[in-house]
Amino acid sequence: MRAIGRRFCLVLTLGVAFADTHADVVDLFASMTAALTEDPPNAAGFMKAFDRKLPEYDELNRDIRALLLDSGVASSVDFVKEEGDAAKRSVDLDWFMELRSLQPGGPTRTRRDIVHCGLVKQGKRWRIVSISPISIFTP
Repeated sequence: MRAIGRRFCLVLTLGVAFADTHADVVDLFASMTAALTEDPPNAAGFMKAFDRKLPEYDELNRDIRALLLDSGVASSVDFVKEEGDAAKRSVDLDWFMELRSLQPGGPTRTRRDIVHCGLVKQGKRWRIVSISPISIFTP
């Protein structure tokens, strides 16, 4: 009976750890979408989620800043798939954006794509170390 109790505690502990990890990852993407929709938009807040060693970091930073200068953004993500452990995660997101031109009478465009992200835990924070496609963020 004692072994069953230990197993149950281990399973319960792993379940809580996964729930905390998932919640942290959800919070990361919630902060990113919030940064895009703030008034004024917060490009630096959006980029804070990314590891600066990401090969596309500079391109993504330029694109996000240009996008936010040109458009008002409404953004949402839905988790399609999430895998990994407490140190490394892989997520697929259904990312939707509505881009409203800041020019009078300008168009409203929508974008939607499955975005694949690799994340690693750096200290107490999750950072995105890979993202594809980044074209969803082009101006």
